[in-house]
Amino acid sequence: MEQRLLDERRDLLASLLPIARALRKIEDAAAAGHGVSMWQYAALALVAKVPGLSQREAADRMDYSRNRIIADLDHLEKEGLLIRRPGSDRRANVLEATRRGVAVMQQVRAEIHRREDELLADLTPDDRRDFDRTVRLIGELVRR
Repeated sequence: MEQRLLDERRDLLASLLPIARALRKIEDAAAAGHGVSMWQYAALALVAKVPGLSQREAADRMDYSRNRIIADLDHLEKEGLLIRRPGSDRRANVLEATRRGVAVMQQVRAEIHRREDELLADLTPDDRRDFDRTVRLIGELVRR
């Protein structure tokens, strides 16, 4: 009976958790190297891609606390990486990345991609393509 349990399929979370932890460390280190947190980088990347979002919309898209994002946006604005402007509804600010903010976001992203490539360096090119494709497909399934 014990051997049968050992031969059963692993839970997906058990398989993915070490990967997620490694990727989180990569993102944390890359962001910190540019004076931002991983969440601040995520907010900057989102605002660079979709300018004009309100603070609430950004938090919702990131699945992040609407209260906690305020301190992150304060930091980004103080560092000159992001601008908050009154929206059409004066109760809600709209967000826009500055040129410097976009440059920092791109630098962090390049560092993340470089470190991801190092992490996956032992995969063959075919395995890497399959991995990328599978991760993208699973992401699409989850979002549906």
